[in-house]
Amino acid sequence: MLYRIIRLRNLVFSVVWVCVVCLGSAGCIQESSLDTGQVASIPTLMPTHPITPVAPTAPSAFTGAHPSDSGWINAGTGVDVRRLRLAHGERTAPVSIIRLDPALTRFRVGYAPAEPRPLATWHAEANALATINGGFFDENYQSTALIISDGVVSGSSYQGSGGMFAVDAAGNVSLRYLAAQPYDPNEPLVAALQSWPMLITDGTLTYTSVDDGQRARRSVVALDQAGRVLLIACSGNDFSLRGLADWLLAGDLEIDAALNLDGGSSTGLYLDSAEEDLRIPAFVPLPITLIVVPG
Repeated sequence: MLYRIIRLRNLVFSVVWVCVVCLGSAGCIQESSLDTGQVASIPTLMPTHPITPVAPTAPSAFTGAHPSDSGWINAGTGVDVRRLRLAHGERTAPVSIIRLDPALTRFRVGYAPAEPRPLATWHAEANALATINGGFFDENYQSTALIISDGVVSGSSYQGSGGMFAVDAAGNVSLRYLAAQPYDPNEPLVAALQSWPMLITDGTLTYTSVDDGQRARRSVVALDQAGRVLLIACSGNDFSLRGLADWLLAGDLEIDAALNLDGGSSTGLYLDSAEEDLRIPAFVPLPITLIVVPG
């Protein structure tokens, strides 16, 4: 009898595991449907939990019993961190933001398609202050767009769409809409990361597509009006792309430009400082990261 019980328990476990894997793959298909044919993603290794459909609007400021906004907390020289919880139906949407002064920090792009690894490993290997996932990649971990890592150029630039975060030889950072300012191969860039779509340009909405209601984990790199770099991670399945763009523009972050990064299972954000730390792990190995080190 005990033997039969054990066999039955193992059979149930196997069926559950198959369902989990299938759900993970379904999550990947939904995320890649945001593509215009330029972007592909690898299968999601961890299933996303279902969300009750709600009206296609961005989460609003949470007004429940728990603190909704930590405010900006200094996390070291040139670094601030902020944690928010936003109302989303009966649940709350967690958003984490790292704000960096580019005059006091340095940025580089990590790219290793032959050796993708967890975001935590990228972060530790670089002895980084902060690390966020990069742009989209295919099933072979190759970037679907242009990458410049330590001065080495890989891939091809998006044409007429997408955006690019870049660092020149003097350490100046920029974030631009490629349809308005295409990439020039003669630019003296030491680091660059392209992704899609551009959400905000010059303080106005760039992503104007109708809200498709597809919510997922999201990650964003942005510049505010003071020229500071914002690394933003939405770790729950709460934002559609249009909802995210609307919330970023309507909030108090004073965003001048914002670029969507690879979301879903790739979303991750790490911070290490004496004052604050942050851990949002990606669910898959990553070949592309944006790494920040002290200036």
